[in-house]
Amino acid sequence: MSIAEIAKKFHAEHRGNCAMSVAYGYAQATGKSEAESVAAAEMFRSFGGGKAPDGLCGALYAAKMMQPDHAEAIEEFFKRGAQGFTKCSEIRPNKIIPCNRCVELAGEALDFLQD
Repeated sequence: MSIAEIAKKFHAEHRGNCAMSVAYGYAQATGKSEAESVAAAEMFRSFGGGKAPDGLCGALYAAKMMQPDHAEAIEEFFKRGAQGFTKCSEIRPNKIIPCNRCVELAGEALDFLQD
């Protein structure tokens, strides 16, 4: 499964917030155990719901933290799918895309880097 698919499923099953879901998906897709993946997700518990630095979407923030050397490319990829927006306070209230799509989009950005 892709990072995007794993992260989206984790989020849909209400196992964690958007940032946790991306961290979990990345860990699983890169060969970490279930325990290691859950631990990676837990590190991002406080970054969902608009609480990431600078109000960034938590899913985007987690993706950038997973691949910091590619943070700019990840953000550009995410922006294309989110009508140019990156902040939770812009995306959620204006219903630009649903949170689960933010998770999937951030995962797709990471998947693109893996190819």
